[in-house]
Amino acid sequence: MIRVGCAGYPVGRDRYWRSLSFVETDTGKGLPRLETLAAWRADIPAGGEAALQALRSITHGPDDRGFPPCGRKIPKSRQALCGGFRESMEVHEAWMATKAAAEALGARTVVFETPASFQPGADRLRDMYRFFKNAARGRLAFVWHPRGSEWSRLEDKVCADLGLIRAFDPLKQPPPAKGAFLYMRPFIARMGVLGVDNMATISSAAADVPAYIAFSHRASFRDAERLKELLGAKRTK
Repeated sequence: MIRVGCAGYPVGRDRYWRSLSFVETDTGKGLPRLETLAAWRADIPAGGEAALQALRSITHGPDDRGFPPCGRKIPKSRQALCGGFRESMEVHEAWMATKAAAEALGARTVVFETPASFQPGADRLRDMYRFFKNAARGRLAFVWHPRGSEWSRLEDKVCADLGLIRAFDPLKQPPPAKGAFLYMRPFIARMGVLGVDNMATISSAAADVPAYIAFSHRASFRDAERLKELLGAKRTK
């Protein structure tokens, strides 16, 4: 089974769910109200599925690109305590809010994206291991998308140790060694369009393995429809 979708809703939700059956919510920079998430959940058709981006104040510090605008609500003196899976009240509260949002949305998967500044080191590994070992996930699956190349020799071990699924770009990286499913986040230049060769590469990476594919470029909806058609009705929902 392969689910193809987008990060966020590039078109209206009614149109979106008529064509696709998976979405990765664009919630890293800020979470909607729980009532809004419940309304999104009501729109998801039978057989549809949503993954939720974790708040980036869990993973990003104030100097990282993508640090959430909601960071303005955190006093400047305490913003340095955000990010890096630190053992801080700011990170804990961001995780509690993320978990509540996943429950309201009915999401089964939470996606944690770490910035390029989050690189291997004793302190970073300590904080990351502590966070994921203490985070009560229940039935949630945790997906981790490390940015930068410094994790390449450690990422699969970290995922195995912590029960994480490593997200990857199939246009640049081989699939992870193990995992219950594959989670792909292909990078296409914002103004670009998914080429035939790119579609073939993605399709090959997902062969015979349950997979999710989330596009985030400008033509994401059109390309998700094209890829779904290419994969064929027997291999996708």
